[in-house]
Amino acid sequence: MTVTGDIRVNGCPIGPYMYNVSGYIYQDELLPASITVREHLELMAHLKLGKGVSAVRKRAMIAEILSKTCLEKCANTQLASADGLAKTLSGGEKKRLAFAVELLSRPKFLFCDEPTTGLDSYGARHLVEMMHTLTRCGTTVLCSIHQPAEELFYAFDSVILLTGGRTGFIGSPEEAVQFFRQQGLECADGYNTADFLIKVLSSTFPPGKGNPFTTGAMCPKTICNSYSASEAARRQEALISADLYRTAVDGGSDRRLRGIAETSGARCWFHTLFWLMYRNVLQSHRNPRLQYFKIIQRIAIALLVGFCFSEAIELTQRGIQAMQGIIFLIVSENTFLPMYAALSLFPESFPLFQREKKANLYTTAQFYVSHILSMTPFILLETCAFILIVYYVAHLRPTMLGLVVTVGASVLVMNVSIACGCFFSTLFPSIATAMAYLVPFDYILMITSGIFIKIWSMPLYLRWMPFISWMMFASEAISIAQWDGVKSIECSDILPSVCLHDGEQVLDQYSFSSAHLRTDFVVLVGQYFIYHALALLCLARRVSRN
Repeated sequence: MTVTGDIRVNGCPIGPYMYNVSGYIYQDELLPASITVREHLELMAHLKLGKGVSAVRKRAMIAEILSKTCLEKCANTQLASADGLAKTLSGGEKKRLAFAVELLSRPKFLFCDEPTTGLDSYGARHLVEMMHTLTRCGTTVLCSIHQPAEELFYAFDSVILLTGGRTGFIGSPEEAVQFFRQQGLECADGYNTADFLIKVLSSTFPPGKGNPFTTGAMCPKTICNSYSASEAARRQEALISADLYRTAVDGGSDRRLRGIAETSGARCWFHTLFWLMYRNVLQSHRNPRLQYFKIIQRIAIALLVGFCFSEAIELTQRGIQAMQGIIFLIVSENTFLPMYAALSLFPESFPLFQREKKANLYTTAQFYVSHILSMTPFILLETCAFILIVYYVAHLRPTMLGLVVTVGASVLVMNVSIACGCFFSTLFPSIATAMAYLVPFDYILMITSGIFIKIWSMPLYLRWMPFISWMMFASEAISIAQWDGVKSIECSDILPSVCLHDGEQVLDQYSFSSAHLRTDFVVLVGQYFIYHALALLCLARRVSRN
């Protein structure tokens, strides 16, 4: 059976403005980890209300909403725990928090997907009371609900009973019971009315012992036909026709809705970006395994590398090999660990992002940029700590230029690696798939790093590979910083024909040139923006497909 029709609000076709005038309560809540109830409400207030509402007013609203939803006692409880150790919200508290978030902006329409699922009778009753609170504030609440308790069923202003794609009844709960009684179907004493209506519309039950009917039996198709010919159906058709006529005459409802949408959608781009960054930084700070443990790990690796090379870095032929070895370790350490760590960044946060974007809280670009910018302080801290320790423990070239170039190239390498990891994580649907394709790419990076083979000795048809390898440009930049200006290298016990006498010869040995330093940094910066642009495009494509 094919069913066609229009979806209208106050007689007007729905459009993009609906994202700004409506809210949605999901059956299963997805909440950010490691932040508290109060912090979550503050963040949602800033995202939903923007800068148009003062901070004092927002705090007053949050205090009032916490009281209305009985969340005051858990205001400082985390929504979800990243490490599984902290105390978190119960199922009922999560549902109340979802309604609390909607109370902030008081949408004109609120859609609820089985909001009482998994709640006890007290929690379900309290949730329905909050729905009534919203309706008294001017919000139209539409919710799907299965088998509510008797008391909850009669609390609804209107019910819509559906079966097989057809309408069984529309009207108040009392009118529904009266309609089915007129069809010769009456609920037995002590039996739940909602269960009775569901069973009536799901299949045919003959009269007899153990069924919910006191009289009669009727198939769902006959019930739907009876409703279509009833006075209740004619009243609904009259209401719809009146709405369509009123809209055709003045279109006032449409203009009012669009005006509300434009007002609620007028939020500062950078204000939203700031609060998304604030949430990301807060989550990182509350979960030491994400950032602080990595810093400790990097310091330990830096000490190990530094001490291993501390007596090998010298201006001798043996020192050349050691110097290029430690340069490769510096570049590879800032390439592979960050790149693989970034693979999980977006797959883990994508479900929550998708829901919040559908709620029109922010754009794809704001979500992506906020993640990258919130990571930047930790990236700088990690890289600088690693390089400074390696540089001084291993006794690399003691010049300011050498230190600045090495630190700068390493910071760029780590940023480009993360950008590439973000690209692969948004390009493929799962972390496992992204890793499978990233491994061959790693070999291109290592082969073209300039340490293992002279770049220009590669076959002509492979000459393009070095230009996608930031490892080559970073290795060249750091090598220039360490060897440029070195005039004499000891050649004892080495045949003169194979001895490298100065820094320029060392650079030439690896197809490097001191004239390329500026080019190396320009290429690294360019690759950083290219990989991030590709990642953002892939993320936007995934969102549009979903």
